[in-house]
Amino acid sequence: MIRLRRTIGTHTARLAGGLPLWRRSLGWVALLVLLLPLSAVGQDASVQELIEQGARAGANADRMRTVASRAEAAGLDAGQTAALLRPVVALAEKDLPAAPLLNKTLEGIAKRVPPNRMTPVLQDLQASTERAGGVVSAWLNRTDVEQLVGGADDSPAARADLITKATEAQQQDVPLETVEQFLDGLPAAVEGQSVSVSQVATAVSVMPDLSGSTGAPQVTQQLLTAALNAGYDDESLRQLPAALEHARRQTQRPAGAVARGVAQAVAQGTPASRVLQRLFQGAMPGGGPPAEVGNGPPGTLPGQDAPSRRNGPPDDKGPGDNPGGGGPGGGGQGGGNPRGGGG
Repeated sequence: MIRLRRTIGTHTARLAGGLPLWRRSLGWVALLVLLLPLSAVGQDASVQELIEQGARAGANADRMRTVASRAEAAGLDAGQTAALLRPVVALAEKDLPAAPLLNKTLEGIAKRVPPNRMTPVLQDLQASTERAGGVVSAWLNRTDVEQLVGGADDSPAARADLITKATEAQQQDVPLETVEQFLDGLPAAVEGQSVSVSQVATAVSVMPDLSGSTGAPQVTQQLLTAALNAGYDDESLRQLPAALEHARRQTQRPAGAVARGVAQAVAQGTPASRVLQRLFQGAMPGGGPPAEVGNGPPGTLPGQDAPSRRNGPPDDKGPGDNPGGGGPGGGGQGGGNPRGGGG
């Protein structure tokens, strides 16, 4: 027995340099693990688990892997990467759109934003998405809304788009309550036709720009509701903010007055193409409001525009308050068109 044990011991020493064979094998395994790329061992276990968890909930696994790989390339450790992915998983598990959050994460990584500054932004976006999701889901479940949308566009993608647009509106300083009021008023205001969820989403998407142009949430809601009721398509809705702003600059009228005039013209059935054409020409769809302003600087006080549009010429201040000279419309006919022909 003594001789056999010595022989085995000598053989072991010769193979492993004095180390037992099992220790030598473990050393090779550890070396191979260290040499493998991070992706080959599933990044960090927690990162890989998050990707798989998100994929099961419906998140885009490829985009999540892209976040993980770019985070690694940017020098983020596994814990920091996991912190970036957790909000994505949380949204996906609540059946809420996570793509905007993934895009924002990739944007932050590309700009080398430190994780401690990126995480609060992502958490805020997550919270905004959750709030928007609650409002939109409750709205879509209403019976009158089901009748409004007519089942023509009630797909999960359309729902996700509306939630995304409501989230983006919040991020651009439109209170969610304003979006909710707009949505709540649509079933009663839109008559005799169905409106797709996609059209509603487009209307919500232009609310930030229109709110800046009109200066009043109620006027914005009135204008968008009238546009949807008139059957405006997505492209016409998207053009409204720029057209309205152009007309405001050209007529030099208060933004709210211009928006109310446009809403009135839309509600009266003026075709979208005509409304947009007139606005981009620097005039109002009905032709009346520019006549009250003339070609010079504004001479009408903000509170006087609506009565003068209803009753014809401005009281007794029309000619005297117009510093542009020449008394457009002449002979006291302030309701005439100074542009000669009504364009």
